[in-house]
Amino acid sequence: MALTLGSLGADITLLVDSSASIIDVAYFDPTTERFGIEDWPGRQWTETVTGESADKIRSLIDECAKSGVSRPHQVNHPGPRGADLPVEYILRRIEGFPYLVAYGTDLRKFAEVQQQLIQVQFELEREYRRVRESEARYRVIYQKMDAALLVVDGETRRIIDGNAAAGQIMGVALSKLVGDTLVSQVERESRERLMESLAESRSLGQTRTLIVSATSNGASLELRISPYRENGKINHLVSITAQIEEDHPMRGLTADKWGWTEAVPEAQIVIDAKGTIFSVNSRFLDMIHLLSRNLAVGRNVNNWLGASSVDMQVLSSRLRDEGEVRQFLTVVRDDLGSSRPVRLSATRIDTGGDPLYSVIVTEQGAREMPASAQANGVHGATSDFSELIGRVPLKELIRESADVIEKLCIEAALTQTENNRAAAADLLGLSRQSLYLKLKRYGLEDYNGRS
Repeated sequence: MALTLGSLGADITLLVDSSASIIDVAYFDPTTERFGIEDWPGRQWTETVTGESADKIRSLIDECAKSGVSRPHQVNHPGPRGADLPVEYILRRIEGFPYLVAYGTDLRKFAEVQQQLIQVQFELEREYRRVRESEARYRVIYQKMDAALLVVDGETRRIIDGNAAAGQIMGVALSKLVGDTLVSQVERESRERLMESLAESRSLGQTRTLIVSATSNGASLELRISPYRENGKINHLVSITAQIEEDHPMRGLTADKWGWTEAVPEAQIVIDAKGTIFSVNSRFLDMIHLLSRNLAVGRNVNNWLGASSVDMQVLSSRLRDEGEVRQFLTVVRDDLGSSRPVRLSATRIDTGGDPLYSVIVTEQGAREMPASAQANGVHGATSDFSELIGRVPLKELIRESADVIEKLCIEAALTQTENNRAAAADLLGLSRQSLYLKLKRYGLEDYNGRS
């Protein structure tokens, strides 16, 4: 009778003696019979549960002995074909009653609902991952395209998106293009025609083509404006093509402006006096692991050549003065983060306009490396400062050395303090504001203090 009354509020009720032996059992759901519940009386409670649940049974008994009632503990009873019966028990001592009473809640329904929720979550995650991978794949394709493309809002005429090629051909960083108006990117005399073309393309649903001049570099550009519908509004896809002027430094060199560089058996680049890249061949792209020429053309050669900016300053100075440089030692850095020693040979190209320079990049073998070069030197394996004496003013060399040493000291302080910026500032004898300014100067804002 006591067991029947006690079981009214529980799915499974057990009477347990002081030795943790099950005296009797009552259950509400007939399906629990397949877990052998009728055979539990006369057995130790710990024998009816899985191995990892035995300690929980002991905890139930210990807690009940100390306070008269235990905390809820979930245990699993083994069943046929590996299916367990999860039950959450509370063990209670009743005054004047010779046995302990265990009230159990069958958790199978909760487990089923939880499993369904997990399955739904997995499905959502899988679908989200598929969509994200597709978006990432098309984003990579869009950014790696040789064709320069911009997406322009049809109403505000602001640039919504663009690829790297568009930024390079317009001479403006892509981050500055996005959010600005397309009209502001062209010279004033071209703006009215551009606004008319945008309006006609949007209202008539037809493609419009016009020639404009870029504000940043004055380059002559052909814009092909094509309307398309997106989220209930009409936007523009703008394709940009550079128009090579008659006085362009590459004019007249060849019908195929890349053909002559591909004929060179070594990695080769063409730069101007400021180090801006005009062309590269596929061997140089292989050397720096870059996918497309458009990712290099228009950028400064310092991004890939030179252990520091001093190297390229020296090369440019010698080219301006001498017109030719042979066996110039420096390093090449690729887009994967590694660097290798190289030799540069450069000569002037006669274009009839501003001078251009052809630079041949040859990797150094181990036997070619100078004995005095130190792999762990401040200036890099092949850019010994002694090579620069007489070619670069002493003040510039000292300033470059001081900057490198200061950066190394800041990195060391952040490493020692495990990226605690306040502690690092104290360690260096700087104010926090000064440290933050130097972190920004040396590009260490995201440095995590790990070597």
